[in-house]
Amino acid sequence: MAANSKDVKFIIYQVLYIFVVCVVALKGANLDLVEVLSKDKVVEKSYADSLKKYIDSLMALGLVPRIEIDTTVRNMAELQQKLEILRTQMASVSVSTTAPTIIPPEVRIEQEKKKEEEKLEVKEEPNVTPLVAQQLQQYRTNTIKNSGNLTLEIFADGSLVETIPPGGARSFTLMGQSSVTFKSGTQTKTVSTIPNKTQSVTVTRLVSSGEGVSLRQIQSVTTWRVTIDDDFSDQLEVKFSGPISMTQPGPNTYDIKLNFLQSKSQFDTYTENKDSPYAVSFTVSVTDKISKKNVSRQGNVQFSDW
Repeated sequence: MAANSKDVKFIIYQVLYIFVVCVVALKGANLDLVEVLSKDKVVEKSYADSLKKYIDSLMALGLVPRIEIDTTVRNMAELQQKLEILRTQMASVSVSTTAPTIIPPEVRIEQEKKKEEEKLEVKEEPNVTPLVAQQLQQYRTNTIKNSGNLTLEIFADGSLVETIPPGGARSFTLMGQSSVTFKSGTQTKTVSTIPNKTQSVTVTRLVSSGEGVSLRQIQSVTTWRVTIDDDFSDQLEVKFSGPISMTQPGPNTYDIKLNFLQSKSQFDTYTENKDSPYAVSFTVSVTDKISKKNVSRQGNVQFSDW
């Protein structure tokens, strides 16, 4: 490429040389080195230098200027006028003094190919509904509706869990997966899942307990209240064990009554050879049917008298 550049420069300078020779030949010249023209009619050296700089700059940018000789120029004044116009135009041109970066053709082709690929990647598909990613719950049956016009695929931690046709809806159960990816055509979006909350169980005793407390009095009122807190109580299984009866005054709330001994004779038989106060208890067990998390609590009460 450097050889081609030198050839072009040589041709340009040869053309300029021929041009000068023609001008001298047309206007006349003495061999005794006497001025051919007066100083106010010759082409100033600064013009010639500027023209050379301009041509070198174009060559450095890899551009090949076209030299045309205007044969319609009749006198030197007209030629100077044209050179002045050229000089004005050159004033707005930044001349590069650094060597141009030469990129091999194969590298340039590869760069152009990458640019085209990037344009294709960012180009939006026509008539495709934008993908909406919904955050899903762990250890929960989630329902997704595909409002787009392409098939929707759902991946949990990289594994396909459901495929939903356009306009359709599907329900599926997530376990402990940490992320979900939605894919529709070339669109993909990944969101993290919402962790499942471990249920909490609170047992509150509502009666007195200990020495001097009557068992008959304890059994005549609500003995304990059980309160359960969970983000999805509909998937909880609640079990009670012990000598109790249970009612449910509200969601996730249970009132417990002790049904231990029903008569004085039963009380005497139970307490024989035992030291007071006497104790009785019950157990409540709460299990998440999907995550299998289990929480158990116990309620206790003490008494000494029938």
